[in-house]
Amino acid sequence: MIFRQHYGAMFRMAKRMLGDDADSKDVVSDVFVHLLNSSIDLHSESPRTFLLTSVRNRCINLLVHKQKEQAVFADLTDDTEQKTKDEQLDELHRYINEHMPELTQKIFCLRYQQGQKYREIADTLQISEVTVHRHLSQSLEQLKEHFKSLGYGIK
Repeated sequence: MIFRQHYGAMFRMAKRMLGDDADSKDVVSDVFVHLLNSSIDLHSESPRTFLLTSVRNRCINLLVHKQKEQAVFADLTDDTEQKTKDEQLDELHRYINEHMPELTQKIFCLRYQQGQKYREIADTLQISEVTVHRHLSQSLEQLKEHFKSLGYGIK
């Protein structure tokens, strides 16, 4: 009788707090299971107040738990993304050092580490801008193919 009498109000409260039917039903069921497994006497208290307070508390506990879960997942995702970026950067440096000519390595360093323009690189290395452009274009194509072969989603 208590179940039928209070289920609707308990479910609505849980639904307002959680916004999810399945979670709301689970919370209400948990409250009734707890009530059946405990020695609480609802006749001495107001059953409605007790049940709604129990639902509210369980909803709060569930929300806190989900929030912690999301924070842990976000940390793991951030760590994984950073690890992937670090691995890609390490692989980039390794590939350039092992597979690119010395002139191309210098051009890469001046362009991408020091941020120099083609003209500045050409002046520094005493080569033409066309040579700078050709080295960068060819090496970028090589890198692109290399990272594709490793399974990175590069277009």
